[in-house]
Amino acid sequence: MPVRAPRVEAIEGEGSGDLDQDFPISRRSMVYAWRHLRRLIPLGRQDVLDEQATVAAFAQQGFYLTPIYRRREVNRTHLVLLVDREGSMVPFHRFVRDLVETALDESGIERVEVFYFRNVFTDTVFCDEYLAEPLALRPIKTTKAALAESDRDTIVMIISDGGAAKGHDSFERFHACTEFLYTLRQEVDTIVWLNPLPKERWYNTSAEKIAYFVPMYSLDREELDLAIAQARGQTTTGRGKR
Repeated sequence: MPVRAPRVEAIEGEGSGDLDQDFPISRRSMVYAWRHLRRLIPLGRQDVLDEQATVAAFAQQGFYLTPIYRRREVNRTHLVLLVDREGSMVPFHRFVRDLVETALDESGIERVEVFYFRNVFTDTVFCDEYLAEPLALRPIKTTKAALAESDRDTIVMIISDGGAAKGHDSFERFHACTEFLYTLRQEVDTIVWLNPLPKERWYNTSAEKIAYFVPMYSLDREELDLAIAQARGQTTTGRGKR
């Protein structure tokens, strides 16, 4: 059942009312999708019964000696969310807030960190959704942001319309995004872009061009599942582009 977006009045120079829509994914579905984003590492004592290994040992030996135990697995995923705020993203604020909250509180992911930006990447991100607490982003290797503490296994997800909401094809936006993505790739292996607009709205906009540099997915149930599969290294060939 789609989640109804709140009515958002147009703000001067900002988003517009024509983006009021039924959001195609529920909060519950978000939780379900996030819980598939796992990098399980065996840690601690060997106190979990490994039924498969125990049965295999019995079959090989022909008699039962002792159960086989394994270590408990912990989800050591490190997820960094970079969230576009204000401007053309205003109509999606509640929708994106649900996505962020479910990742933080209900996903089972060990470490989730969230930073915000407006429209394009600059030398600063923000620690809060009101864009009131700036934090140096560049150079990434020395920034105080979580990306400085990232390793190659860190998963970065960018949530932005990429200019598709207003139908803009801005060279400045495209250049700023691709320059940032190039720098970010020096630090992490996995970058995925989540776009709240359906793919048919990307045509002839900056988003369509950005999608050639980073896997981009619409924010509906099927595409979120594909985005998470991509983030887990299960390549979804042919997805993420128009």
